[in-house]
Amino acid sequence: MVQILENPAVKQPPISNRVESFLLDMFDNVCQSIEEIDGSKLDEQRWTRDERGQWVQGENSNGAIYIDKSLRNGNVFEKVGINYVSMQGELPPGVTFRGSDVVMADPTTITPDQKGTSFFATSTSVVINGSNPMIPTAHVNYRYFQLGDGTEPGSWWFGGGGDLTPIYLFEEDAVHFHQVHKAACDQHDPELYPRLKKWCDEYFYLPHRSECRGVGGIFFDNLQHSDVETLLSFVKTCSEAFIPAYFPIVKQRKDMEFTEQEKYWQRIRRGRYAEFILLHDRGVRFGLESGIVSTQSVLNCMPGEAFWNYNDQPTADSQEAKLLEVLRNPQEWV
Repeated sequence: MVQILENPAVKQPPISNRVESFLLDMFDNVCQSIEEIDGSKLDEQRWTRDERGQWVQGENSNGAIYIDKSLRNGNVFEKVGINYVSMQGELPPGVTFRGSDVVMADPTTITPDQKGTSFFATSTSVVINGSNPMIPTAHVNYRYFQLGDGTEPGSWWFGGGGDLTPIYLFEEDAVHFHQVHKAACDQHDPELYPRLKKWCDEYFYLPHRSECRGVGGIFFDNLQHSDVETLLSFVKTCSEAFIPAYFPIVKQRKDMEFTEQEKYWQRIRRGRYAEFILLHDRGVRFGLESGIVSTQSVLNCMPGEAFWNYNDQPTADSQEAKLLEVLRNPQEWV
């Protein structure tokens, strides 16, 4: 059961309000960091549903907040997609969630008078692709789902994490990214980082390539192993770790020189990124199958440019080959 700890003198807002507040802070802070580094303004699009339930452009009138922001061909970033959602709704009869999976009941078991389940969902999701191939791609997403009023066992959960996908490997960047996330985890439980780092390596994996997508970070889904207050505090700390984990790397790499061959390799690696999103990413599948968010938002995580060439193996002992060796053999960075 959800446990809400209260000071007798100060009544806490509902968990849903507190999660949506710190995830909106994360959204705003990441957008500000991107605009400060790039010198360009992110484009903004807001979404609402029309009378047929279809997503259309416009302000939401029922208290929901649904914002997409994007950047294409900026001064530092090639493509950025950022999304913030906070909404309540009702699932169709026979449909429910289990973590990032949509669960459908047998249609023959659904009765005409059966009602759907109310839900609350809020999340911030970010994918950042740099123009310079020395800038690693970064992904971060934190989310909270609640079925009904959240009082039934298993009716609420957290998901999320952040991971780093370099085009060219700078080991100090991987170490820094992991150190910041480990420090965030260690504030709550020193056993969390090893568990979530392993989970990340295993999740962001392309089995048909025998490669990890990148050098990892932390990842979790359907997190409900402790009381809601404890997990809310943990996820808030992790959400605040992304900016210091990633943007110092961008500042370090954004002005480095690069060749056309290195740009070509970047597009090859973007192809691997797209493969994972389309073939294996449960969050993308969840977004498309559930219809909770617009297809435009879901696929805004795709890279702007990607290449696929037959047997695109790098030269032995090259920097490109060094990256592949690490992706095929995940390392302990801290």
